[in-house]
Amino acid sequence: MKPLIWIFGIGVIAVLFRPTAVILGVGLLPALLTFLFDRTPEKFGVLCIGSLNLAGLYPVLMPLWTRGHTMENAMKALGDPNTGAVILGAAGVGCVIYFATPPIVSMVVRSRIAREIGEIEKRQGELVAYWGEALSEDAGFGNVTTAPALKHKPVKIPTRGR
Repeated sequence: MKPLIWIFGIGVIAVLFRPTAVILGVGLLPALLTFLFDRTPEKFGVLCIGSLNLAGLYPVLMPLWTRGHTMENAMKALGDPNTGAVILGAAGVGCVIYFATPPIVSMVVRSRIAREIGEIEKRQGELVAYWGEALSEDAGFGNVTTAPALKHKPVKIPTRGR
């Protein structure tokens, strides 16, 4: 049922707003190709490339809507080489963002994890210095009672109502 609603809606728009539909049909080809070839279930490529592709149609559609919504103006706009450059340029920026973002995020996450590992190792070194080598995983648990911290006076832990 849902595809029929989409087809009906697109058909009504194409009939009522033919010049806009022609520009959208030609201009959104990069988004359509991305939709057809993006095999991920989330369709992030379509979202990224398609949204910037649609944004690239803004400079083409605004003059069409303000100066006369005719097929002649739509064909003039599509015949202008700058129109194709703007539309494909915006879709190209979407491609760059889509393909460049995962490696950048991966690099940031890796550096953050490396920093956290360094902090944990520093804290581990402080604990080993305080408690002795008995805490390191290579030393085992045989000499825990000889750890320097255990030579201090025991601390009484307060309990509630007991």
